Amino acid sequence: MQFNKHKLTALMTAGMLAASTGADAASVTISITNLSGAGGPAFSPFFVAFHDGSFDPFNPGSSASPAIEALAEFGNGAGLSTEFAAARPDGLSRTVTSTTNGFGPGIFLPGGSGSVTLDLDPVKHRYLSYFAMVVPSNDRFFGNNSPVEIELFNGSGQFTGGVFEDGSDAIWDAGTELDGPTGAAFLVGSNAADSPAQNGVITANGDFSVYAGRATPAGYDFTGIPGSDVPLLRIGAVSAVPVPAAVWLFGSAFSALALFRRKSGPATS
Repeated sequence: MQFNKHKLTALMTAGMLAASTGADAASVTISITNLSGAGGPAFSPFFVAFHDGSFDPFNPGSSASPAIEALAEFGNGAGLSTEFAAARPDGLSRTVTSTTNGFGPGIFLPGGSGSVTLDLDPVKHRYLSYFAMVVPSNDRFFGNNSPVEIELFNGSGQFTGGVFEDGSDAIWDAGTELDGPTGAAFLVGSNAADSPAQNGVITANGDFSVYAGRATPAGYDFTGIPGSDVPLLRIGAVSAVPVPAAVWLFGSAFSALALFRRKSGPATS
């Protein structure tokens, strides 16, 4: 199985009984799960933003902004939150922490999961963007390159939702810090504040071999090096109780409509 960052394929199942016929607001639950196996990578708390399709805080091949650098090196989404509030005052944003198998400030350990529920406007909050540091690393992060890659509502205001998966081929290297134990976050004996400057640009980089076998503060050794065709991240979007009327019925939380990103080669833009 391979992933494609640029294509969403909808798989309709019998569990979906009815779709929204209007542009009413909907109560949407976003659930995030770390699919890594034992000894695999962990994720910082996620900064998630809901917008009209115009929030685009990074571009591959370009230098990382200070907000992306802070996220990629420290898992700090405060800068992105400030940028988003200034650029999209009609948008909504939240930080999602791991409440199951979490560590410290809500880090998503392998198998960890967390969720948030919000009332979304189908025009102002049509699209979802997500960002988190991937650790152990110096400056790796998850983030959807295209701001319209994950659509929660279609052009008619109907909730489409679904389940989205990404693998290591969707992980970005901010290009701000050299890879290695020095300055890497989430490694025992390493200080993330140390920052061996790289002065590079944002590129796709799912190679974590430089951190292999090293101890993490969560009490496990990083031995589960992710493969390029193995899903690591799952984001589910379900409209549990649309407002003002319930219009989506699901046989199960995430089986009614699944949207998977497949990839046919190295992650490029």
